[in-house]
Amino acid sequence: MHETKRIAQLSERLHVALDADTIIQSHTPFADLVKGNKVQGALENKCVLIVGGGDGECRSVAQEYGFKNVVTPADIFRSHPEIWPFSHAFNDYYGRFASQLPRRIDPIDPSKSLKIDAILVFNDPRDWALDIQIIIDLLLSSQGIVGTYSAKNNSPDLPNRGYQQDDQPPLYFSNPDLLWAAQYHQPRLGQGAFKASLEGVWAAMTGGASLAMTVIGKPCELTYRFAEKRLNQEREKMFHVEDLQPLEAVYMIGDNPESDIRGANSYKSPFGTKWNSILLRSGVYSGGTPTWPPKVIVDGVKQAVDWSLVQSQWPRN
Repeated sequence: MHETKRIAQLSERLHVALDADTIIQSHTPFADLVKGNKVQGALENKCVLIVGGGDGECRSVAQEYGFKNVVTPADIFRSHPEIWPFSHAFNDYYGRFASQLPRRIDPIDPSKSLKIDAILVFNDPRDWALDIQIIIDLLLSSQGIVGTYSAKNNSPDLPNRGYQQDDQPPLYFSNPDLLWAAQYHQPRLGQGAFKASLEGVWAAMTGGASLAMTVIGKPCELTYRFAEKRLNQEREKMFHVEDLQPLEAVYMIGDNPESDIRGANSYKSPFGTKWNSILLRSGVYSGGTPTWPPKVIVDGVKQAVDWSLVQSQWPRN
């Protein structure tokens, strides 16, 4: 879901006027890849494979971010159902939102075949088997050309035995959470479980070669750095002061010790801002001593906010 839609939902539920710049979802930093950064060149006009989500919504989010050439596993499957022979049960579902490929897969003439320049896992995939197959194909391909197999794979004289040494597309994950709190009374497998499954298949296919990837989302430092940058931008807009004092403290409220609390405890702010972790009992955490101990454990969000205000010596109304 795009940030503007998420903000509309939250504004309606909380009865508070909010702005899209004040919310950061796990995939929000992907927007920076449109124009590129120090590590990744601009992907605005490149062909990117967008993985995860339901009913093609992640495609729409990616396009709103500014990616102009988006392909999904559903697009590939509908054009080439032979790529994974066990997804026919999903055929009608994919038919609702799949789009035509910019190029078909041409095993005879790879120069005419579909080429993927980056793989972005936006959200939890729905059809793990199809998505893993396509991603593995791309990671073993030559230059991201679908339907090819790199001649460098398993070459003992090359780094990583030649795997991912042939200009294969970079792989990005937006959320490493192994578990998340859903409607079921026990936590459910999340995108981190899909990532672990892909890593297992990769290890089996390559004999244990390293898998290069970029993972964002909590608890990764990149996400906390991105959030802190946004917080400072919002402070500048809010206070309109040229010599604004550095941000002293951030209170990170979350229900997952392995992501929310771990990330806040591990993050080292380049501005000296102190990050305080607050663990809720209302989500993944179910009691006991967490692996990553927070500053405090409370029942819900209101209690967390109250505690934060007391720590910052703000008046409570």
